[in-house]
Parts: sequence; C-alpha cells; structure tokens
Amino acid sequence: MHRKLANIFYEVRDPLLSWDDIGGYAEVKETLKEMVCLPLKKPEMMQLHNLGIPAGVMMWGPLGTGITMLAEACAKEAGVSFVYISGQEMLGKGPELIEAFDCAIHEAPCVLFISDCEWLCPRAGCDYDWSPGNRRAIPPTFADKDLNRLFIEQVDRINQVPGVALLGSCYRIDTVDQALIKEKKRFNRKVFVHPPEAVDRRGMLDIYMDKMPNLAADIDRDQLAQQSEGYVGWDIESLCKRATVNAIKTDAPQVTMAHFLRALKEVRCFLTPDMTAKYHEIRDTDCPHHYEF
Repeated sequence: MHRKLANIFYEVRDPLLSWDDIGGYAEVKETLKEMVCLPLKKPEMMQLHNLGIPAGVMMWGPLGTGITMLAEACAKEAGVSFVYISGQEMLGKGPELIEAFDCAIHEAPCVLFISDCEWLCPRAGCDYDWSPGNRRAIPPTFADKDLNRLFIEQVDRINQVPGVALLGSCYRIDTVDQALIKEKKRFNRKVFVHPPEAVDRRGMLDIYMDKMPNLAADIDRDQLAQQSEGYVGWDIESLCKRATVNAIKTDAPQVTMAHFLRALKEVRCFLTPDMTAKYHEIRDTDCPHHYEF
C-alpha cells in the first residue's frame, strides 16, 4: 500500500505514463531503459554478470521537454512505484525531505525521481548566462547550505537501499554542485535530454495532433516540425491550441495548414539559438564516460 500523503512537496503513485505518451527522444528512451529499468527488471542477471549499476542517473536539458514524464515512464516500464520529489517545493523543508526519502525506502522497489536538483544543490559561482544578457530559466532561489548538506546525506542514504532507482533532473548540468554528480556513489551517470530536433518535434506534434478531432488533410506535419525550431513540448502544445483558435475565429469546420502556419508566427519559441548552442557546448565539453552505462 502506498502511504497517504498530506502535502504537495512529494508524491507516491502507480505510474500511468508510458513511452508512447512522450513525443520524440527515441535514443534518450533507450538509454533510460538500460540505465534505470534494466537493473530493476533483471537484478539477478546484473549480479550474475557482475555488472555494476548506476548509483544515480541525472537527466538534464531544457524545460518543457518531458523529463518528468520520462522518469514516470521508467517506473511504468520497470513495473514499480513512482516516487516524485519536487526540488523547488522542498526549499526550506528539511524534515519533509527526509520523510520523502523514507517513503522511497518504504516503496522499494521503486523509481525515486528528484526534479530541479540545481535548486537543492547549486554549484557555487557558476555562470548562468547563455550569452551576454540572456539568463532565461535561471532558478530564482536556491537551498541554503544546511538543506544542501541534508540532501546529499539523503542521496547517500538511499543508495544503500536495494531496489530504489535514483533518478534526478536539472536544466543545466554545469549549475549543479560537483559533489552531487562527480562522486561515484551519487549521481554518477548522466542523460542529456537535448533541445528537440525536428524528429522529436514531429513526435510531439503527433501526440497533440492525434487528439484533435477536425484536422484537414492538407496538414504537413514534417514541414511544421522543420519550421518549429526552438520549440519545446509546451510550445508544440501551444501551437496546436493556437491553430485551433485560428480555425474557430474564422468559423472553419477544420483546422488547416494555413491555421498552423499562422500559429507559427504567433507562438514564441522557448529556446533561443544561443540557448541551443550553449546546451550542445556544455555536453560536448563534458566527460563522455558519465554518459555510458
């Protein structure tokens, strides 16, 4: 039985989302299946082959790409409970943080997912600029030193518990305290959820457009995916809604390609070119070893 929760700082649930509910990112999904799901599904085989498993896996990449959904899909794939801790909501809540980790121990086997690790464990003195003057998506506040230390202690504690797959996320890996991601017994593996490419945006379009009841036959999804450079998942959702609004405003019975092309001019992309370039620069200069099993 799941413990009943009386707060919004964390939650425990049976996972509902599967890989098919998430558009794009085929290679990211395969990596997560290996790093997170395989040790949960086949622990005896891992032990038989003496293959050490990741102590913790840190996903990082732009907001709006479905990272939390990917974490839940890991739990669904592995057939275990999903324990979700919101790093943002945990600021100033040390006892609740301990309680959340206690719940993960109680729920084992499970996936324990901690979002926004850069809020809980920020890297001192790091540069948040994408380019001069662009600090989009920088966290507005951070944990104090006491909560920072407590968080690391809880990560160390949970890694002594069999059957708990530790999974975290941050929007930029270079803004997280190195003590959290360099130590072998903590988050010693990374998964780059890169800015969506055209094939990923096409997958996201399929997720939302397949739910639209009145699409015209002239819609070219590949063209829309190509022309939506800089869009993340929530931008794609906004694009579909805006195209529908455009159709309704003109009393059109169907949403046409023209409505989508107009919407492309109306929906502002989240990722600027310098953000996309910086993401790839950070990944290219990071240690490649941490991205392999």
